[in-house]
Amino acid sequence: MQTKLQTRWHPRWHPSVVGTEFSKQIGKVGPIAPQLPSVNPISSNPVKQLNQNEDCLNLNIFSPGIDKNLPVMVWIHGGGFQGGSGSLTEYEGTKLASSGNIVVVSINYRLGSLGFLRLCDISHGVIPSTGNEGLGDQITALKWIQNNIHYFGGDKNNVTIFGESAGAMSIACLLASGAANTLFHKAILQSGAGHTYSSIEKANKVAAEFVNSANQLGFTLQQFPSLSSAELLKIQAHFLARPEVFQQFGILPFTPVIENQLLPLPPHEAIAQGSAKDIIIIAGTNTDEWTFFAALLQQNISSKETLHSALCLLIEAEDIDKCLIQISQQLISRSRPTSYQNQLSEMYCEYWFTQPCHRLLSNQIKAGGRAYRYQLGRRSPIEKFGCTHAADIGYVFGTTDQRFHGQTSRVVQLVNEIQSSWTAFAHNGSPATLKNPWPSYDDDFCFMLFDHQHSHLTAHKSVPKSIDFWSRISDQKLASF
Repeated sequence: MQTKLQTRWHPRWHPSVVGTEFSKQIGKVGPIAPQLPSVNPISSNPVKQLNQNEDCLNLNIFSPGIDKNLPVMVWIHGGGFQGGSGSLTEYEGTKLASSGNIVVVSINYRLGSLGFLRLCDISHGVIPSTGNEGLGDQITALKWIQNNIHYFGGDKNNVTIFGESAGAMSIACLLASGAANTLFHKAILQSGAGHTYSSIEKANKVAAEFVNSANQLGFTLQQFPSLSSAELLKIQAHFLARPEVFQQFGILPFTPVIENQLLPLPPHEAIAQGSAKDIIIIAGTNTDEWTFFAALLQQNISSKETLHSALCLLIEAEDIDKCLIQISQQLISRSRPTSYQNQLSEMYCEYWFTQPCHRLLSNQIKAGGRAYRYQLGRRSPIEKFGCTHAADIGYVFGTTDQRFHGQTSRVVQLVNEIQSSWTAFAHNGSPATLKNPWPSYDDDFCFMLFDHQHSHLTAHKSVPKSIDFWSRISDQKLASF
């Protein structure tokens, strides 16, 4: 069953407002947020484009029955805050809803320049966008769910939000936001944590460069409110293609902004101060996250000098040798080749994913909250990827791909195990099942490893050693993704 989230639209870049009525659209999918075409680096094929429209604030509901009072799981999709949709086939929620006897909801939110571009300062208030319009859309959807999910068999008092990549990074922001963190009760963060955000200063620099691109194409800032979404995307494409933009802002120039209205503190700081202590959290990563981005960026370094140059941008020169020892040991322990590119990918995986995940969970526990950790290690038959970014999505939704995930009995087993843990968590706040007991992360850094051949708890001896090494990296540096 699917339904459209009705909105009363203000002019572009204003906050969204939930309407009081909704309309059922059985079997239909609403428009998705305007976005640029993209290529899946795993398949090297263009991502299928659904109908795009600025009237994109709609959601999909998958319910095993409307006369029940079931836990609700709300999916927030990834895509680097620039692409994606809750309506993609890999997020089809029927199998998850039926296997766990839960209501599954997937949502859309504004993206890129329409969702995460701060223009209020550079336009002197003429364009009111704070850079958190996309985040506000997510909050709008959660409010709608509170008011309406009972019509679809859901319990508004038992809501779990879950998401991957930018979706998980969004969830960290929602955990930190007083405007959002009373609208849900549990959270699952897959391959994203609390170190991805923009300061106002950075957001204004992004805006200035965006306007620079507009000027080069013959547009002015004053024209922005009247431009079509196609024209804005043309500017965005020009902006993203400029090498100096990539060098200055990396692959995520559009991210939630630390500002008083929705997000007054960086998520990792707010969580450390107890903003989410009453919300139970699962967070985790895949063992080879960066190989996805290496393929996306066509990154394949082949010399020690290039490796050292890349590492020097992130860690102190005197720590590079220690870092290389650490990450080489990790690769060897997983039977991964220690090529220069694999060493760089391992480093980036630790820096941008694994350590932010650890710090989010540690901050939650120190603040008095409950937290669980997992790691996924099932390798793809496509050797260069290992267990890469986005590999977890197929297991969560039961939408695995034979070419990418394989077709052994272990794939089916992982779908059952992960769906069972995720839905057990939605029902009762613990991911433990009869098959997989799962203590909280504060028990000697104990976490669930969904490994290549079997799943088991681990408090690996190298974990404290790894954490000790990476603790030298400041939160500010980890937030530079």
